[in-house]
Amino acid sequence: MLQGLRSIFRILKVRKLVFVNLTARLSAPQPQSPAPASVDLEAVRADLNSGQPATAALAALLAFHAVRIIQLCHLQLIGLHDGRLHLGEQVIPLAPPVRTRLAAWLDYRQTTWPHTINPHVFTHIRNAITVRPVSHWWIRHQLGIAGQSIRLDRILDEAHATSGDIRRLMDMFGLSVEGASRYAATVTSSTTPR
Repeated sequence: MLQGLRSIFRILKVRKLVFVNLTARLSAPQPQSPAPASVDLEAVRADLNSGQPATAALAALLAFHAVRIIQLCHLQLIGLHDGRLHLGEQVIPLAPPVRTRLAAWLDYRQTTWPHTINPHVFTHIRNAITVRPVSHWWIRHQLGIAGQSIRLDRILDEAHATSGDIRRLMDMFGLSVEGASRYAATVTSSTTPR
């Protein structure tokens, strides 16, 4: 309704029928953004059990720990030690299935490019001779499903498991209060009676 009124006042002002647009400083609540859609679990399982070590490792980091795509691109070998993943100030204890898949990828990486100087965990034939990280495009083509979808589904699953505990979502996934609230809202909206 506010958009309609703004449009009317804009036209009236242009035609010089009113001097002031009375709706210029009014604010309306923004429509609530939709809840993230659930992901195709068969596609995620296929990626997790892929014969390609890079695909399995990427899918595991997304499905178990909801690591951001940009973090996967820039993840360095020095950030993996003691069974933990160090992402800035966030330290993530790696789940055993993730450790297994990462170990398989790192073995493959060492066998394929034994003399690479690239410090990043994920490499491919083009960037193995450089120090550049992989791109979003490379990650997207390694997975059978959008990596962001896997990440969002993992966070949504944790929100439901913790009954929408915002603090826990923030700590586990490095989310802002607003981001964690978005997921917590999906829990409260799905538990209200219809």
